[in-house]
Amino acid sequence: MQNEMLDLIKKEKSHKTETSEKSKKNTWLVFTIGKKLYALPAGNVKEILRDTEIFPLPFAPDYLNGVVNRYGDPYAVIDPAILINEPAQTSLLFIVINDESHSCFRITDVKDFYTTDEKNLVHFAQSDLTDFFEGTININGEEALVLKTQVFLDQLGNDIAS
Repeated sequence: MQNEMLDLIKKEKSHKTETSEKSKKNTWLVFTIGKKLYALPAGNVKEILRDTEIFPLPFAPDYLNGVVNRYGDPYAVIDPAILINEPAQTSLLFIVINDESHSCFRITDVKDFYTTDEKNLVHFAQSDLTDFFEGTININGEEALVLKTQVFLDQLGNDIAS
């Protein structure tokens, strides 16, 4: 009887471990910059803006396109394409970052929200790509680079301070 109880407890523990491993999922906002696929954790996204006028700023770095008016507050428009050596974008589509930075990323198109296991994020080994990218996720056979939001914001802060 005691052995049967121990077996039941062991089975329950292994079932809980399997369930908790299966429940580790991440949701990503998948989008394009130019023709390449990128992703951000959905929790980093406050909202998506479109067709919003950009007000240019004088003496700003070239990747800081200006500011947009979001409910009366100015939000810095960062064009990640310029920082990652891609052509500047002309779209009026923006991902508002979910933090206190009052900034947004200019993107080309929103593809989808995609949920996948946490383990599907492949982290980069130390390389040049690690400056702006955390790694990649596979979305239906296509690789999407995962942006490091804070690195872009830090770059802007450093460039404005100097």
